[in-house]
Amino acid sequence: MIRKLQNQNSHNGEKTKTYRNNIDKVKQKIYHDDVVTFNEKRNLFSLEERREIIAEGQRGEITLRKICAREGITPVIFRQWTQDFLRFNESDEKLSGVKKISEDEKFKIVIEGKTGATSIAQICRRENISQDVFLEWSQEFSNATKNKLQKFKLSSSSIYLKNKQLISITSDVDVFNYFENYVDLSLEKTLVVLKSNSLRLDKIKNIENIVSLQKINDIRYINKYFEKVNSKLQNGAIFIGCLETFSSRRKRMKISKTPVINNLYFGIEFLFKRVFSKVSFTKKHYFNITKGQDRLLSKAEALGRLVSCGFSIMDYKSIDGLLYFVVKKVKEPAFDLNPSYGLLYKMPRLGKDGKTIGVYKFRTMHPYSEYLQDYIVNANGYANTGKPADDFRIPAWGKFMRKFWLDELPQLLNVLKGELKLVGIRPVSKRYFQDIPKEMQKLRLTQKPGCVPPYVALNRAGNVMSVLQSEKDYLEEKIKNPYTTDTKYFINAVFNIVVKHKRSA
Repeated sequence: MIRKLQNQNSHNGEKTKTYRNNIDKVKQKIYHDDVVTFNEKRNLFSLEERREIIAEGQRGEITLRKICAREGITPVIFRQWTQDFLRFNESDEKLSGVKKISEDEKFKIVIEGKTGATSIAQICRRENISQDVFLEWSQEFSNATKNKLQKFKLSSSSIYLKNKQLISITSDVDVFNYFENYVDLSLEKTLVVLKSNSLRLDKIKNIENIVSLQKINDIRYINKYFEKVNSKLQNGAIFIGCLETFSSRRKRMKISKTPVINNLYFGIEFLFKRVFSKVSFTKKHYFNITKGQDRLLSKAEALGRLVSCGFSIMDYKSIDGLLYFVVKKVKEPAFDLNPSYGLLYKMPRLGKDGKTIGVYKFRTMHPYSEYLQDYIVNANGYANTGKPADDFRIPAWGKFMRKFWLDELPQLLNVLKGELKLVGIRPVSKRYFQDIPKEMQKLRLTQKPGCVPPYVALNRAGNVMSVLQSEKDYLEEKIKNPYTTDTKYFINAVFNIVVKHKRSA
């Protein structure tokens, strides 16, 4: 009201006295008249006027006390207006600082995630939202479509109730709601199974979606089960399952709270369940004792197995101590009959002239991690070091080995075989090679890769641009001085590592 009076009288010098008297009357009425209710005070100002007052207060250009005195309102009224605007999304971008997203835009993002056209992680990264926000939108989408699906669900209520009852045997309502975000549980072609050996999985044909409620930790032949599920589904169909990870298992067990003893216990358990189950002369005895139950699995191994068996990762979430995954069939399984579990690992890398070579390293990742390279890069991009960012495939001991180059000692075998040199550009994967400049790709293929990278010899930073520039400088110098460059770089590298304590990126 005061704003209106100011606009009305500010340019009329003859009415200045009347203008001030009117302001005083309004202020007196708002401050001292007990009859004026909150709603009446609010109605003295238009929606746009309230919006401007709140925005001014949020920007902090003038104190709240001065705003209230000027406009004739109390701090309580100001706070109530602010809450009303935030509650009903009436504030604009200047007030909230957050871009408003319409319901249609939210649902388009949710549908993109549900169809699997883009991974959930990529969508969240692109839209600058968390996975929890995406799931909230997904729940809103599900609620918005419930009315449309109600008639159909009534006609197939027996299927819906049966699936709901099956899920309730092993899980709670949070898990059920999570499943509903990705599959329609009222469809006859959505199969929910309690056990991996369920006869229903063998008998039913034309399945569109499969929900498996048994932890894959208790499945004897995990890959064979994934391959079987793959064979039952068409491309684009969804498979949902669960597992208990290392960390979740450790939190669940009471012994984890006992100092010293807990490390001894979990060390012996790891030796029995991870090492004995892989070594040829103990493997048979291990499975005779355990029957394949309660296996130790990491998130990286489980997701890597799924990718190797022809699935693409859509989403995963921890609920009540279990990690639930949602994947989509995209191709036939790789049928990897010789997965790498041992301490020594052979990585496929690009050598001279684009030839693929097997570079030896000590294992610093969980088994099957190699299948997750594209997923990790697509979801998180590269860190400053030039390696995938937020890489959950590497445990703490793996990071330690990498820092001091201990994992790269077996590359000396490649040097003896003539596939690598002591000094040279890093042997990189095909996926990383695709992301570097074309000019560098051509230069790289002219030279044999090496164990010690140029950025160490030049004592430069380990970020992407610095490493690429170091490799470019090395390659150009190598072409000009083919006989002395490697010796010079090797001496510098040894000095930087021993004297200057240069460490791996």
